[in-house]
Amino acid sequence: MIVSKHPSARGSLMLTIFILIALLTFGDAQAAVEAGKVVTIAGRAAAATQDGDIRKLDRGGPVNAGDTVVTSANSYVRMKFVDGASVILRPNSRFHIEDYRMAEAQQESRSFFNLVKGGFRAVTGLIGKQNPASYRVRTAVATIGIRGTDYSMVTCQDGSCSGNPDGDYYQVHEGRISVVTGGGESEYASGDFGYVSDPSMSPINISEAQADALTDDPLPAAACE
Repeated sequence: MIVSKHPSARGSLMLTIFILIALLTFGDAQAAVEAGKVVTIAGRAAAATQDGDIRKLDRGGPVNAGDTVVTSANSYVRMKFVDGASVILRPNSRFHIEDYRMAEAQQESRSFFNLVKGGFRAVTGLIGKQNPASYRVRTAVATIGIRGTDYSMVTCQDGSCSGNPDGDYYQVHEGRISVVTGGGESEYASGDFGYVSDPSMSPINISEAQADALTDDPLPAAACE
């Protein structure tokens, strides 16, 4: 193999190496972007990175963009995000911080999550208040948007909710949420309860009595402090 000693060739090679290093460094920095911190923890919880690294979560520890936060049985974790949003995860939950960024330009900020398992209560932060389109939570059957909100939700799978039918359950404490599936879109206001069990089903309203999945597991005082 013959390598040219011409200055322009060496310059091009060095530029290519520099770009590759910069891209790799940028990728690492992106993976470690801090989305928020653990404010309170009752029991045990851990965070798994996109690379498969797992770390135990403690009070004051960071949660990062790309992390999947996992709670054990009888365990709760409350996270406070950079934009002031708050999320309390229920026991046996898997919550993926899919894409999180707090930017100077409102349209560049985003707060995207994926509830894989379990449930949570969430209070909207600055991102959702300034630009509701920049906030969403996905599940296996629906996508949840907000209108400036305090709400709870649980996703029940394979009989995980004490005999309640499988599907997503919603309760709005304040504000409004929008639930979208392939079957349609429904909005829920303060005091409403909702349910959807299939991606092709239109979300429906249910009574509080039908929402046992949300109310049979009250949060301990430690998780709300």
